[in-house]
Amino acid sequence: MKNYQPEQSIPVNGPGGFISYIIIALLVVIILILLGIFFFAPETATRFGRSFSGSSVELGQNGGSGAGNQADSADQSIELSQTDLAGSGASREHTGAGGTGEGDLEGAESASGSVRLGNETSEELADNIDDFFATLDSRDYIKDFQLDAPSDVYFPKLIQNLTDNPPVVSGETDDLFTILQNTAHFFRIIGKKNILLLKGILDRERDTFEETLADFYRLTDDPESLKEHFNLTIGEDELYAYAGFFLNTMGGRLYLFRRDSMSRMVVSFYAIQIIDKANREGRNKYGIAIKDAIDNLIIEIESSRIKLKMRDYYLDQLYDLKVRYQ
Repeated sequence: MKNYQPEQSIPVNGPGGFISYIIIALLVVIILILLGIFFFAPETATRFGRSFSGSSVELGQNGGSGAGNQADSADQSIELSQTDLAGSGASREHTGAGGTGEGDLEGAESASGSVRLGNETSEELADNIDDFFATLDSRDYIKDFQLDAPSDVYFPKLIQNLTDNPPVVSGETDDLFTILQNTAHFFRIIGKKNILLLKGILDRERDTFEETLADFYRLTDDPESLKEHFNLTIGEDELYAYAGFFLNTMGGRLYLFRRDSMSRMVVSFYAIQIIDKANREGRNKYGIAIKDAIDNLIIEIESSRIKLKMRDYYLDQLYDLKVRYQ
């Protein structure tokens, strides 16, 4: 009679079992992250953005291909639309709703003598922007990038490239590929080098950030002057697309939450202004709502210790919009 020997079980603590546990754990984390983007408040979206960028798709620089996007590339993405969208119809300091907080006193004091009044002609606005480009050309960190053209030629070309390739505003969540495209939008269109270049400008040119963006945006109201001085063609539809991108899409909101507070607040303000203008002119074809965005931005600006030079102006405009959209 043969001796019966029971089957030996495979030890669960072997290399194969350990790897299985890791795979299961990773799948659970990924599922929780994907669910979180739909159920958590916007304040937690930045955490999703950092995790999501690690699995984003790296698409070709001109868009359309399906290769994977590197984590550092997506996370280093910069809001070029801050240059394209931000700015105001009147770049002046106002006094009004929402007093200056303690942390903003220094910024308010410096603003009184430095913020330009909003009565410049298109020629003067263009001169202001030319002065900014000349300043960039004198900076050592710009020289380190070894640009192939002066700033007044290089950056308008960059902006035009973005204008000609707007992001998806409606139907973003219809498929995962579109979400990934929007998440890596700026990386796809202008590439990593330009992302780092623009990020460097935002970090080092904070003293003139708000005024320069205001001048540039105001100049978009005079398309002929914009074309004459900078060879740029930016229409209302393109501005609307980028405003909707930042306010109403997953990819756009993730970009904003990865940026510093000042950049995020300024871009959000002018995105709201652009959508409001589209509403008044009957061009809000995607029905983008801005009521909640107005309320949230008022709270953020009033509670922030960031030194916004045009803080009172932003709040004046936002409170007027709040009344309009009640």
